[in-house]
Amino acid sequence: MSEGLAATAGTDVAHEDHARAETRVPIDADAMFDFVSDIERLLRLNPHLEIEAWQHIPDGMRLTAQNETTGKRIETTVRIETTPATRSIVLTYAEGLKRATTLAVADGDSHGCRLVVTEHYPVIEDAQDPRVAEVDRSLIPWVNAIRRHLIGRRRWGWLPGWRWWHERFLPGMAPRQRRIVRMIVWVSLLEFVVFLFVAAIFWLEQRGG
Repeated sequence: MSEGLAATAGTDVAHEDHARAETRVPIDADAMFDFVSDIERLLRLNPHLEIEAWQHIPDGMRLTAQNETTGKRIETTVRIETTPATRSIVLTYAEGLKRATTLAVADGDSHGCRLVVTEHYPVIEDAQDPRVAEVDRSLIPWVNAIRRHLIGRRRWGWLPGWRWWHERFLPGMAPRQRRIVRMIVWVSLLEFVVFLFVAAIFWLEQRGG
């Protein structure tokens, strides 16, 4: 688990199971809330969720996706309730085991704010219940990806093209394709560095000769 990320799971008095991940990010709470309010961009940051179709509808969206961690296809209507006064957003799913996802932004300290993401499920007492396979295991990687993205955005967002690449181009791909593109970019960068190193050695030898 990376620095700044904590996760819990449990059952509350409302007879509901939940999983929660919390992270601290060095940005203002209002800026964080503005960022998470773009639900499509936020979900596309999930490294294990392949979004196949996205349609805006009154009060929410219609989502078709594939979850790599469960192997399950998701086809659901999602109602979105945003409460700016408390900096909270609730996504309520019409289909599937997961009932809702709650996003809450809380004031932190001088170093930033806290983002708490809670996923709500019905209680399943039998461990052999086939519905257990539908529990989304991408919560922690997703919140971790949000944190990394926001830290990178704060550090490199001023560079021309950075936001287009990281918030439009890459998120538009399936997770598998994103990983391949990143690998190609890093390999190409490494090859370029090696080329510069060899060129520098050749130049020094020519100069010395």
